Order: sequence, then C-alpha cells, then structure tokens
Amino acid sequence: MHAQVKRYLDVRRGRVAGLVALEGRWALQRARAAGVEIEAVITCPALLRGDGPDDATVEVGEKTFRRLVARDGPDGVASIARVPTPTLDGLEPGDRILVADGVESPGNIGTLIRTADGAAAAAVIVCDTSLRVSNPALVRAPMGAVLWVPVVVTTVVEARAWLRAHDVRAIAADPAAPTSYRRAEYGPPVALVVGNERRGLTGGWGTTVAIPMLGRSDSLNVGHAAALLLYEALHQQARRT
Repeated sequence: MHAQVKRYLDVRRGRVAGLVALEGRWALQRARAAGVEIEAVITCPALLRGDGPDDATVEVGEKTFRRLVARDGPDGVASIARVPTPTLDGLEPGDRILVADGVESPGNIGTLIRTADGAAAAAVIVCDTSLRVSNPALVRAPMGAVLWVPVVVTTVVEARAWLRAHDVRAIAADPAAPTSYRRAEYGPPVALVVGNERRGLTGGWGTTVAIPMLGRSDSLNVGHAAALLLYEALHQQARRT
C-alpha cells in the first residue's frame, strides 16, 4: 500500500491529529479557497470527471480508491488537508459568536458550524467536549465549513473568562427561561449559547431566553435553536446599521 494511501486512511479514522480527509474535488477546491495547507492529493483516473488536479501526488486504482472514501458515487479525488486550530488568544469577537456548551455529537456540532457560517458568525466556541476539530464526521457534517470558520475547543470556564475580557454579552437558549428569544436585545458583540440536548446548559451564562414550544416536544434540536438565535441577532444588528 502506498504510504499516502495508508496515511489517508489513518487520517480518515481520526488517528492523526490536525489533519482531515477530504472527499471529492469540491472539498479540495473549498479547502484551497480557504487557504488551507494541502498535504496530499490522491486521484483515481478511472473515476475522474474531467481532468484531474494538477498537483496530484499519487494515483490509485478504482478498487483501492473506493476503500478510501465513504460516500457513493466518488469523483476520483481525495485529499489530506491541515485543519486550522485557532485558540481563544487569537480570536476576534466580531458581531456574533456561537458557543456550544457540552454538545458532544459531531453531527450536531457540524450543523452548528455550518449555521454559524451561514449567519456570518465570527467563530464557534465548543466547550467541554471530547471531540477534535479534525474528527472526520465534524468535517463532513458542515460541508467543509470547519476549514474556514474559526472553531475553538476549550472549557466553559475559559470561554466565559474570554467573553468577559472582551466585553461580549452572552445570551443562552434555555427552555425554562421566562423571556422569549424575540424579546432579547442582541446588540454586538454578542455570544449565542446553546447546550447539550439532554443535560442542557451548565448555567452561569447570564441572560437566558426561551424558544416557544407550542406542541408536545419540550425543545428543538440544538442546531435549530442556534439558527433561530443567530438569525435573530443578525436581523437586529442589520437594522442598527
């Protein structure tokens, strides 16, 4: 087995920190557009649709390539990229930041990253999770947005300290809050906080708001809750300009 093929499999299985396995030409193009360092490009001539990338580092047969990728209908391109690893020290607050308090599911965190990207949030802060930003599922779920949206993994204590130090007010979604999310003031800079779907928030975030639940369910999926808060903040802030 070629060394880069083995490395790709190790990266895809989460065995190599700081690297992500990208499937398809589109993902490679988005990574390049984001200025991400590309370590290797693997192609399969039998599956390519059009010309292959100019910087392909290794070619493999169809049988081998299908072992590399998880999706159906591969286009013959796979690559290894170095995922950005920003820290709180280098983070700028911007107008809106999304904070995930204890969210563990890579699918949910991926949705949060994609939603934050859609609402032009400055960053996503993920607190008290065992997930790594390079988790393959965390790359696939937000359609690669983890490559250009700053995602910082830290603790609740450090996140709160950073928000205080930068005068960022936190508004947290809590089904038990007495105030509707539509009645809160989202003047910038603001951090929108969502919690674990089973355990909820750890508490101590400051202002809490509720999303009205008029049926039998007691709360929304964390991704939907984050979308409502982010776009309400975006709407209110846009009216101020």
